[in-house]
Amino acid sequence: MRKSWKETFQTVRIALLLAVMMTCGMTFAGRGLIRAEAAQSNVYRVHVETGYLALRTARAYDYSNEIGKLYTGDTVQVTDYSDGGYWYVYAPGLGRYGYVNNEYLEEVPDTSTVSIAGVPMEVRVEKNYLALRSGKSFEYENEIGKMYTGETVYVVDMSDPTYWTVYSPKLGMTGYTNQNYLFPLQSAYVTYNEMWVHVDSGYLALRSAKAYDASNEIGKLYNDDTVYVEDTGDPQYWWVYSPTLGMEGYVNKDYLYGGSYYTYSLGTWTVKVDTGYLALRTARAYDASNEIGKLYTGDIVNVIDTSDPVYWYVYSPSLDLYGYVNSEYLY
Repeated sequence: MRKSWKETFQTVRIALLLAVMMTCGMTFAGRGLIRAEAAQSNVYRVHVETGYLALRTARAYDYSNEIGKLYTGDTVQVTDYSDGGYWYVYAPGLGRYGYVNNEYLEEVPDTSTVSIAGVPMEVRVEKNYLALRSGKSFEYENEIGKMYTGETVYVVDMSDPTYWTVYSPKLGMTGYTNQNYLFPLQSAYVTYNEMWVHVDSGYLALRSAKAYDASNEIGKLYNDDTVYVEDTGDPQYWWVYSPTLGMEGYVNKDYLYGGSYYTYSLGTWTVKVDTGYLALRTARAYDASNEIGKLYTGDIVNVIDTSDPVYWYVYSPSLDLYGYVNSEYLY
């Protein structure tokens, strides 16, 4: 059974939520990314006389909705100020999002606004609505909001195979929803030709060169593995990216089937280097031999895969190439 776009990227973790309201000075910038441009910092410090400040799943003082404990001196990044009592925040120390009582937050002076990024997706249902839920299950009792076709939500967590955590700007709420009704924003994403491997036995070799040679094998692909075709210029060996292996290489096209155009990106990011250039590479390593392009300050890239803590897989429109870059130089 072939893998869907969403199944392929179930392991992707979204590092930060993208959901600050326009009233707080937030502006849309680039494709698939919102950046904070407000003069006022969104970084706040917790201050409680005793005990802790609870991080909650809802705007209410209820023991059952506590998901974390914040102590005096901890910092949070506010992403939604719309409620008078409870603000929606990201807590870096906990690695979680939730609501906190804003009476116990103090603005951190002289701190730059933290850019908050996420994955925008579009709701599409054939009829009625898509429920936003307080739990990862299909139950009438856990419905907390209704989302309709055409509305945009921001995906916070894709780890569950069915129910993803999303933020709805229209509702001003965070909850769970069935991911089968979420689709990429076509204007915000890089397009791929997604295909699948089919071999009668054994495996399909991913190769470093356009030739059948045991010495150029760099990976093994099996039935129904997904690849993204990036270059079909050769009549026999196509250049592909394998999300399973996290590698690029050549494969014999005779063992590929299907062919559906899908889109995926974690947003548009900008290169910034103090001097010189940022190398686009064929591998996740600092090595002169794997450089395939040069990116300069101000160049734009579309981020495809952030699973590695240092080297992200990107597409460069200016070079018309895919490759790895050091994420420390993207903002």
